Amino acid sequence: MIFQLVKKQLLLLWRNPVQIFLLLGLPIILILILSFALAGFMEGGSPKLELKVTWLEHQDEADQVERFINEMEAIGAPAEAFGDSEDLQMVTMLREDIFQGEDLQEMIELEVIQEDEKADVLADDSFSGLIEVPENFTYDMLQAISGQGTAKPDLTLHVNQEDGIYSSVLSQILEQFDENLTTQAFLQENDLAVDIDEMQAVTNVGEQTQIEQQDPISSRDYYTVAMAVFTGLYVASTIGFFATRERQDQVFDRIIVGDMPRWMYFFSILISGMIIAFIQLMIIFGFSYFVFQVAFHDMLAFLLTTFSYAVAVGGITVLLTAISYRFKSDAIVGFFSGVVTSIFAFIGGSFFPIGELSEMIQRIGNMTPNGSGLSAYIQLLRGSGIKDISNYLIYMIGFGALMIIVAAISFPKRGSTR
Repeated sequence: MIFQLVKKQLLLLWRNPVQIFLLLGLPIILILILSFALAGFMEGGSPKLELKVTWLEHQDEADQVERFINEMEAIGAPAEAFGDSEDLQMVTMLREDIFQGEDLQEMIELEVIQEDEKADVLADDSFSGLIEVPENFTYDMLQAISGQGTAKPDLTLHVNQEDGIYSSVLSQILEQFDENLTTQAFLQENDLAVDIDEMQAVTNVGEQTQIEQQDPISSRDYYTVAMAVFTGLYVASTIGFFATRERQDQVFDRIIVGDMPRWMYFFSILISGMIIAFIQLMIIFGFSYFVFQVAFHDMLAFLLTTFSYAVAVGGITVLLTAISYRFKSDAIVGFFSGVVTSIFAFIGGSFFPIGELSEMIQRIGNMTPNGSGLSAYIQLLRGSGIKDISNYLIYMIGFGALMIIVAAISFPKRGSTR
């Protein structure tokens, strides 16, 4: 007989296209909209920078290096003390090894210009900045490092004020370069034979280990799960409205008069809610699999999670039915559909990952059935197994069991429903 009652509930839903649209069409539309609209928010990561930089050098650096070496040799300094002359060409090193090196070549487009092009570049908003190397820069810097001079020269950076983040990147690169030159000058001045590369390597203490990295979650993955568990709550209010209508139409009274135990009707509501919630989730996830390739690799864990969430929804369904029968009103069902589901969705993270704000908010969100289901599904999409989500499964089943117990206590006795 329970089978016939469950079949009746399923037929009521099948003959109501508006409710079918709300349970299936609405979540699919929301998934399509949110996955595309909030893709940047979910998958933003680090922004890709593209800087267009110009380089203006007023004097040939090789001539400055040769001039410095000749002067040092004239005062008796051995030539081998300076090493290869190419190693002293610090401006060339900055231009070729840093700005045009492997680390920055995809981010920075460097264009070398002549002095007569400077005014045009400064007037062109497409350029992020202009690096100007003054005359005798390398020569003066070598003089400062060797202790022959006192004033350390400076590079000139012209930035486009509209590109704040780009100018900041350029400034940081030049500041780091300046710090290295200052360090070299200090070491040279104090006769400290320390290699800068070795010094930086020593500061990187500790051992680097590779930790296990979980699979990333895309906006389509997240909002597929988020909308599935969110709209799953509407199954409870939908079946609750059907049951309330049956009370108003005295269908429940005729069932009781027909000498059918009221608990049979009670369990038919519970099973109907579980079945419809399970089917709804399977259809939504099936759609996302074929359209968005949202796939769960551990099917057993996925099915257990879906069943556990269906138990929680079934518990809410039978509780709403019991309370509406107890108070002879469908107000509680409408309140749940209009207010409680929205609160659960917000706290549980169905609208956006609110749990990332703080650990406490995440714990509160996991106390809602949709929040716990969302966390379980997300863990599965990241590659976790049943063991990792067992606490969520236990909570959802426990939540559903608690709702069933409260509903059984609230469900009216024979003759008290009129």
